[in-house]
Parts: sequence; structure tokens; C-alpha cells
Amino acid sequence: MKRLIVATLAAGCLVSFTPVFAAADDASVFDKWMNPGAPECVPVSALRLVSRVTDLTAEQFQFVRALYVAIPPVSRTLPPGDRAVMASSGGSVMLAVVADGQACARFLAPDFIQAMLIQVGQRVTVGLGTPL
Repeated sequence: MKRLIVATLAAGCLVSFTPVFAAADDASVFDKWMNPGAPECVPVSALRLVSRVTDLTAEQFQFVRALYVAIPPVSRTLPPGDRAVMASSGGSVMLAVVADGQACARFLAPDFIQAMLIQVGQRVTVGLGTPL
């Protein structure tokens, strides 16, 4: 009986981790721009070839720029750019600060960052101690 329980739990773990691996596969469309050997800047037109690119609002641009600065390794300067875009493909989202049609500051955005980005775009404000 113990073996059956252990086998069931092990099988359940394998099944529950499948979506995590599937999400990792979705990121592959952005891998060539996220690895250490990637060019510093990528034309936004190249992103449009492999993903749906959405222009973000001025407020969302400031949010994306601040996130980029805070993500390790922490930057001591603001990234170049005057707007931001969100590139979506499958279940993956890449955010980028854009300067002269080039996406130079890029990072993958997990679900919770995407949710906050939407709230910023909708100008949602939350009071102290107020759950979302």
C-alpha cells in the first residue's frame, strides 16, 4: 500500500510540473535575445517577426524602466529609451525599453509583473492594507 501511495505522489508531481516545463519552452522564442552573447540592442521589427508587440503607455514605460534598473545586476544608470513595448509569444512575455526603434533593455516578465503592468496601465491605485 505504501508503494502505491508513493508511486501516486511521484506521478502527481510529474504531472503538476508539466506546465512549468511548457512555459520554459515558450520562452525559447526570446532566448536568442536574452542570453549573455545576445546583441545589446535588437530592432523592434525583429521582435514583431516572432511575437505580438504592444506599445505601452507612458506610465508603463516608467514602470518597465524602473524594473530594469532594479533587476540584478542592478544598473547605476537609466537605460536609453523613450518608450516601452511588450512582446508576447505563447505564454511568454518580454518587456523592452525602446530607443530609436531598438529594444536595448529587455527582460522576461513573469505573470505577477504582467499583472502589475496592467494595473499601472489602468491607473489602479491601492490603499495601504488593501488587498488586490
